[in-house]
Amino acid sequence: MDKITETPAASNNGRTASTFPVIIIAASLAAIVATYFLANSAIGVEPKTRGFSAIIGFFLAVCALFYFWQKRAKHGAAVSDEGFAVDLDRRLEALDEANEFFTGALGPADTFRLVANRIKGVVEYRSLALLLLDASRSHFVISEVEGIGVSDQKGKVSSLDAGISGRCYYTQIVELGREEFSRGDVALPSIAIPLIREAEVFGILRLNFEPKFDLEKVDPSVFESIGSRVASLILSSVALAQSQQNALTDATTDLPNERAFYLIVENQIAEASRNREARPLTILAMDIKGFDEINQKFGHAAGDRALNFVAHTIKDNLRQMDFFARSQNDEFLAVLPTASKEMSSEVIARIHTGFFGRKLKLSETDSIEVEMNFGWAAYGEDGETVDTLLNIARIRKDQAKYSDPSKVLWFPKELVN
Repeated sequence: MDKITETPAASNNGRTASTFPVIIIAASLAAIVATYFLANSAIGVEPKTRGFSAIIGFFLAVCALFYFWQKRAKHGAAVSDEGFAVDLDRRLEALDEANEFFTGALGPADTFRLVANRIKGVVEYRSLALLLLDASRSHFVISEVEGIGVSDQKGKVSSLDAGISGRCYYTQIVELGREEFSRGDVALPSIAIPLIREAEVFGILRLNFEPKFDLEKVDPSVFESIGSRVASLILSSVALAQSQQNALTDATTDLPNERAFYLIVENQIAEASRNREARPLTILAMDIKGFDEINQKFGHAAGDRALNFVAHTIKDNLRQMDFFARSQNDEFLAVLPTASKEMSSEVIARIHTGFFGRKLKLSETDSIEVEMNFGWAAYGEDGETVDTLLNIARIRKDQAKYSDPSKVLWFPKELVN
């Protein structure tokens, strides 16, 4: 940090300024002593006059020499400071370039790595952390980290009034201090930079330095410049991630949507095709029995409650590796990796059992037990593409809706042809 707040030329200039009075005093004392001895000597008047002239000339020469020496040192320091300022501006401009070319193009993780690299060119930090407000704006979450000793910090939650990050949040200015980030650790010099959007702090950049780092030499304006330059870049990356998540999320249940389901199934099919015997794959299509009647009798708000009730119940009874999504209307889809016919039957039975004895309250006086229709399709046996598997699973699900399925037989179109 010394390179940002104090140049070598400036340091030399300070030493020159402090040395100048000492030399002048020494020259003055020497002139006084020489004058005293010359005045009391037994030599003639003419030699004394020449001696006094020499003493005066010596003293004036010393003064002139150090005057020009000091002036030259100050000029050198000014030139050096100007050169350093130009260099610092150039390094800060690298952040502007990143903002110009990458805004809205990178996700949070890639953006943070880019920012960390650019800041490293301005100041040599030990570690860097990005703290973002959670959805409720009641806590900070450490979303990204970089550097030494912070790999375990990612994902941690801290209150808005904790440490220099908390002070920075409330004051909205760069804050300096020493903090102990893990119990028993050495308190490290730290700087918190507010990231501001429309006069509100949405995040904090926290830089930690080596223990010997001198906070008293810090120029806060440098870090203010860093914050103003990276705020929009980080904000745009967060917005991009949110928009991507929204594009793959069902708004009613917060489950992944059908688009996300297709992405996952395509990936799982690629895995299953490499080793068909070791990686069986099954998909499920499910919907709610009598869902249209629920909407008509109790309204769409009750229908939404039914959808969320089903979503939570099914999710609780799937395996940890299974992927669960909502499709359209009351249909839900699941991907069961490594699930054979037998395993798929067990999963369906577990979901059935999960609804037993659980009633959904639709009004003050009405509650129902939810029942589901199920359809399934196995990769390889029923098809090898997402559309084929999903079509067959839906056909089998529709078969289950008939009270006497033995009277009506449904066959996939491919089998008929």
